[in-house]
Parts: sequence; structure tokens; C-alpha cells
Amino acid sequence: MNKKKSSKKSRKPISLSLDRRQKRRLIALGEGVALGRCICLVIFCAWKLVTIISEYGSGSKEYNRLEQYVLSKAEDPDEAGSSDAADTDADTETDSSYEDTEVMQRIDFASLQEINNEAVGWIEIPDTKISYPLVHTTDNSWYLTHTFSGDENTSGSIFIETANSADFTDLHTIIYGHNMKNGSMFGTLKKYKKQSYYESHPYIYIDLEDGTHCYQIFSCHEAETTDISYTIGYAQDDIYQAFLDELVAASLYDTGVSVSTSDSVITLSTCTSNGTARFVVHAKKLY
Repeated sequence: MNKKKSSKKSRKPISLSLDRRQKRRLIALGEGVALGRCICLVIFCAWKLVTIISEYGSGSKEYNRLEQYVLSKAEDPDEAGSSDAADTDADTETDSSYEDTEVMQRIDFASLQEINNEAVGWIEIPDTKISYPLVHTTDNSWYLTHTFSGDENTSGSIFIETANSADFTDLHTIIYGHNMKNGSMFGTLKKYKKQSYYESHPYIYIDLEDGTHCYQIFSCHEAETTDISYTIGYAQDDIYQAFLDELVAASLYDTGVSVSTSDSVITLSTCTSNGTARFVVHAKKLY
């Protein structure tokens, strides 16, 4: 018996492959999209760079203008008190020679407050870029992105911890500033990683409404944001002495400067490229 032929005609398989012209078109399209993305990325990066440079420039100009309110240079502690008091082996008895030091008034404080009523003074480390007005407010985040005049700028300001007293009457006062890539604000603070730099710049000057005060650096190191360096509210007791001892022990090098419960201290803090770590410089008040 003969088999019946299938009534369905045989069909050729449909080819899903693309011809060369179509392939070239798809490749060209992909390359075009990739090129477009690269161009957009370059434009964005260029815009971002221009914005950063512009903010750096405007921030620097503002703070350079404010220098006019610094009326005289800081007086060296050797001239203000006994030269022995500035020696690295200074102790509590020696520091008492500064008690009768005449307080200078070298900042036009009234003019600073006319510009910003949250101005509390000025901070300076001679022969460095650090010479800026100090501000104090109720929100630590505000001056991270605003200059002394209130302009929005990544340079921010140098400001005091909001929980501290603005007049530096606390035993421990914390001062913050950005680690700017152009070296402005606290961008040069990291140079204190080297002992030779410390030896050339051992003093910090804080000018308040009542005049100029000098602080002597005794410790420099990196610290996490949870470090004891960020604790305040101490009394003149054993707990405070233990705190001071920890700051001394944490230092990258021995400054030879002793601190006791009779000393009030400040901490300068700035960020680093090492995650949550900060670089801190601690100094005690001489006068």
C-alpha cells in the first residue's frame, strides 16, 4: 500500500541571522550610544571641576578680604611671658608665668560681627594658611557648606562644636574645619603628622572679644569620630586627667609638653581620606 504524500508543503527554516549590513548598523548604533555617554560624562566632569574651582576661588577671595580685620601679628609667647614657659619641658608651675600676660586686642571684632552675628573670634597658626574667623551656631551642619558671609560653598567655615560654650570657657573645646584639597581651611592641618612641622609651628592663637589667647600644641594624631577626642563637658578631676593622658598617649610623637587638670585645651579636627578617620591636633592654653 502506497503511503500518501503529506498535503503540507515542506517549509524552509526561517533564518534569524542578521546580514552584514544590519550587523554594522547595530555596531555603529552601540558605538554611538557609548560615545554619547562618554561625552556626557566628560561634560559633567568638566562642569563639576569648573564648579569646584569656582567655589574654591570665591571662598578664598572672601576669606582673603576678611584678613583686613586682623590688625596686628600674633605675639610670640616668648615675648608675652617667660621664655622658659614655652620650653617643651614646660610644667604647671612654669605656665603660671603667663598669668600676668597683658591680653592683646588685635582683631576688629565689631566689624566681624557686623558681617555675621555668629562670629566669636579668629583662629590663626602663624606662617601657615590657617587664619580664619571663628563661628558658633546651634547646628554643626550649617557651616559645613556655608562661608562666614553665609554663601553656600563647599569650603564652609571654621566653627566651634555647637555643644561647647562660644567663649572657650569649657575645659575642652572642639573646632572643626574642612580638609580642602587646595590647602585652605584646615587643609594643612595634616602636615602635623611630621614632628618637624610641629616644631616649626607649635602655637595656635585664638582671638576672642576679650583679646588674644595662645595655645601650645601637645598631641597630634588620627582619630575615629567615636574617639575620646570628641568628648566634652569635663570638670577638673581625675576623669579629666585620664582624658588628657589618653590624648598625650595617642600622639604620633612626643612633644614633651605636659598637661594637667589646671589646663584648658582645644582640639582642631578635620577629615582625612581614610574613611571615618579624622586628623586632630590638641593644644593647651598658655594665656
